[in-house]
Amino acid sequence: MSARKGSTGRSGTARKGGKAAGKRKGGNSRKRVKGSSSVSGSMPGWVHWSGTIILLALVAAGAFFVLLKPYFYRWKPCFGEKEYSVCLPSGYLYYGIDVSHHQGRIDWQRVAASSAVSEYPLKFVIMKATEGGTFKDPNLEENLTAAREAGFVCGVYHFFNPASSPSVQAAFFRDNVQLTAGDLVPVVDVETEVKDVRKLQKDLSEFLGAVESFFGVKPVIYTSVKFRRRYLNAPAFSQYCFWVAHYYVDEPATDLDWSFWQFSDRARIDGIYGLTDIDVFRGTETAFDSLRLKK
Repeated sequence: MSARKGSTGRSGTARKGGKAAGKRKGGNSRKRVKGSSSVSGSMPGWVHWSGTIILLALVAAGAFFVLLKPYFYRWKPCFGEKEYSVCLPSGYLYYGIDVSHHQGRIDWQRVAASSAVSEYPLKFVIMKATEGGTFKDPNLEENLTAAREAGFVCGVYHFFNPASSPSVQAAFFRDNVQLTAGDLVPVVDVETEVKDVRKLQKDLSEFLGAVESFFGVKPVIYTSVKFRRRYLNAPAFSQYCFWVAHYYVDEPATDLDWSFWQFSDRARIDGIYGLTDIDVFRGTETAFDSLRLKK
């Protein structure tokens, strides 16, 4: 009896204590919630909306600079001359285009006829010849023959593949290109990003040396302004002429020297279906002739 009574007493005490603890706990909880609500309520509504507006403005500004600003040059008014559906940079003697099989079959006589009546006639054409150690542009011979017959100064380029042997690429380029006197010196297109910059520079130097040995002239290097700054701004390449690509700007954003500038990829040329890259040569007639093969 006494044991059960004692047990009952302990049980009752526990329940009572538990209830008291629950009250204390609930009381503390209500105090914390009340305190939290007080802090939240102390922030004025205009602060909340101002923060939201500022955040949205930052997101919009970021989207503009990353997604839209690079393309605004396409739509801004031409304060100079406009031809071939693009704004032309002024002060150049030589305008030209570069093509590949992506342009399909080209009517070079129409290209020449429409260009001849323009105030800014096209004078040179550079076309894709090879890529890596296995790919030859299927339209190379047809484009080269027809463009020469239409009166254009012609050149060809090789698209350099960093994953392929430079000696194999040079041999493949050499075996698939037949240049003649009057053609522009060969060009190597370098634009594939890599992790090992030193290896790229070493392999490209080997390729350039092999091409120079075969053709007897230094090739021209084509690349973008950014790619050149990151990968090719080295003494080993300072002896070469550069053909730089930089679209939607008034002039290439570089302090480094360049000879050709691919300033747009939106040109429309009569005789070519779709859009075409368009270029200028910076220099005199003598400088241009110095980049043409003599034999």
